[in-house]
Amino acid sequence: MKKTIPFYLINSLLFTSLIGLSACSNQPLRKASDLKVTAKVIQTDTKESLPAEELQSFSQDELRLQIKLTAEMQDWTTYIQLSNHLWQQSDDDDSQAEIEQDVWNRLKYVDSATIDAIRQHHDPSVQAWATLLSILNGPAQKIEASLQNLSAHRTENNDKIAIYQNHLLPELQQKLSGVAAVKQIAVLLPFQGKYEQVSKQIQNGMLKAFLASDQSITLKFYDSFQLDQVESVYHQAKREGADFVIGPLRKEALEQLVHLDDPNILALNKIEAAAFYQFSFKSADEISQMIALFNKHNYRHIGILSNDGRMESSKAQALQEAWQEEPQRSATLSIYPDENPKLRDALEKLINAQTSQARYNNLRWSIGQSLSFFPRMRQDFDAIVILDNRSRIAVFKPQFAFFELKVPVYGSTQLSPKNLQDNRPYVDLKGVKFLTYPASLNPDELNTPFEAYGWDSFQLVSQMNKMRVGAILDNGKTGLLSLNEHEFLQKLVWAQYNNDGLIESMPPTDQTGLFLNQK
Repeated sequence: MKKTIPFYLINSLLFTSLIGLSACSNQPLRKASDLKVTAKVIQTDTKESLPAEELQSFSQDELRLQIKLTAEMQDWTTYIQLSNHLWQQSDDDDSQAEIEQDVWNRLKYVDSATIDAIRQHHDPSVQAWATLLSILNGPAQKIEASLQNLSAHRTENNDKIAIYQNHLLPELQQKLSGVAAVKQIAVLLPFQGKYEQVSKQIQNGMLKAFLASDQSITLKFYDSFQLDQVESVYHQAKREGADFVIGPLRKEALEQLVHLDDPNILALNKIEAAAFYQFSFKSADEISQMIALFNKHNYRHIGILSNDGRMESSKAQALQEAWQEEPQRSATLSIYPDENPKLRDALEKLINAQTSQARYNNLRWSIGQSLSFFPRMRQDFDAIVILDNRSRIAVFKPQFAFFELKVPVYGSTQLSPKNLQDNRPYVDLKGVKFLTYPASLNPDELNTPFEAYGWDSFQLVSQMNKMRVGAILDNGKTGLLSLNEHEFLQKLVWAQYNNDGLIESMPPTDQTGLFLNQK
């Protein structure tokens, strides 16, 4: 008898995926013809449980296959149900522990909208995962107490509903208790040369974070300016009692330490093939955050304006390429010189005003007399992104009214104030929305973004044992911070210039969820 699998699959996807089944199965792989499986497209309520009789008819091989496919499709509620049923069928602790770990590895980077969907599901075994995910996505400072409280409510029946109670939760608690608290941090920064001022700002931010803490950690600074002395400085810091190292800052300096087998290093940059933790000042994926917001608003056609500077033009081209990966979307890019730019010409090129002007000139020449004329611009843009600084965008924005362009305007972190305490109004920027650091909205005593970066670097190390098990630093000054393997991910916030030209937070209803799945 054929078995009908009620998932949103197609035959080609199902049988192609059989190739990789043997790697994840405890049993020898049967041929596809032996399984006699067919796929059926159905419409179901994703909040409802899968029929028990359907689940009971699946072998472990078939369950593992469907778990793999639903993970690829990011159908997380069905994925959890299938994983939970496979766990119930497994008869040894090692297999069950592996299933719990696999589910955790898949789910720990999902966004808040996905966690809400899991929480609202009909099946209690699915809802249970939302409880754990919410704890790990909550404040790092509360994670230990929250996990202990979750463990205290363990019952025999709950072990089958919240399967992570059996192995995963105890392991997370052990990781928290098994890591000694950091007592002394050594900070390696180049306090001479090109990066001297940046280093001093980072240092100031760390000191401010230290003074705002319980001051139970000793903080010592070392000069890593001489590249050929970086490793010697590192060993000196370790001899003097450092159990964690922040830095170095430059990639060339990091390369001097890449051979070290020391998990207690937080590098302040990113390089390949490094085993230590890395936290770059520019670790935020602005392109993904923009696309997530534009998708939420159902945009299809966007315009992009950028100067030809290496950073801006690279970001503009990346946005254009990423946006056009979907066939129904388009992005028009206009790049202008960073030196002596003609901003009006750049905007006119983007909206086809120059083409309209050329048609007018031809017509006037043909009939031999002047005509009443206003350029006819393209009106199909859902939004326009401008990748440049505040002064340039303040020139662009008034021209939108002249050309009767009524589309939202977005910018990047370049619109963030260089001096966080600078609250001068930029009236010409009113309505412009942009990605920025939380410190731009609430700087407190911080003066620059690099000070905010220093603050967060200290916080990450002081909370490192909790970050290692998946906690999120929800009060970061440079963004919401999470750890993906050895790289810290940074999610910025959306802000806008209000009618008075002052920076304010964008309304939550205009923004997306907490974290993108960046795994």
